[in-house]
Amino acid sequence: MKTQKATDLRSLDTAALTEKLGEAKDALFQKKLQHSLGKLEDSASIREAKREIARLNTVITEKGNR
Repeated sequence: MKTQKATDLRSLDTAALTEKLGEAKDALFQKKLQHSLGKLEDSASIREAKREIARLNTVITEKGNR
């Protein structure tokens, strides 16, 4: 999954953001699983996935407060 900037994410509706959040959480789970099995080549991708989830949660929260 390619990371998007928060400004790009703000143009999406809440349903699309929630769908992307689910995909990001699944991707993080897969990366953690691969890491525990010793098959993950880029361990920094776990950190990037966590930041993507945080970014999505932030934008969803902002839209809820409007």
